[in-house]
Amino acid sequence: MQRISWKEKVTNKKVLESVGLQRPELLLTIQRKKMKYYGHLRRHDSIQKRIRHGKIDGRRGRGRRRQTWLGNIQETSQMKMCEVCETDLDRRRWRTVTAHLGDGMAPS
Repeated sequence: MQRISWKEKVTNKKVLESVGLQRPELLLTIQRKKMKYYGHLRRHDSIQKRIRHGKIDGRRGRGRRRQTWLGNIQETSQMKMCEVCETDLDRRRWRTVTAHLGDGMAPS
């Protein structure tokens, strides 16, 4: 955003200050955009939608399970996955959910 090279020794805090954002605001903006994109994917038939529903054969590797994109959507929306799947197909309700992220209001 500020054309700062990775070679320059600039902290994240200084970059955010130069842009005029704070970290919580930036994270909330990212979450909102991610939720909006998820709703878009669910309502439209696209290759991204097919990829997201795809399964990979084989065994799971060792260690802790990786976080999934859908798990992150569920955590961000604070809804069960079945509720998310119902809500995201209704554009008006999904916009309400994404608009109230971080407000502390319960999703409906």
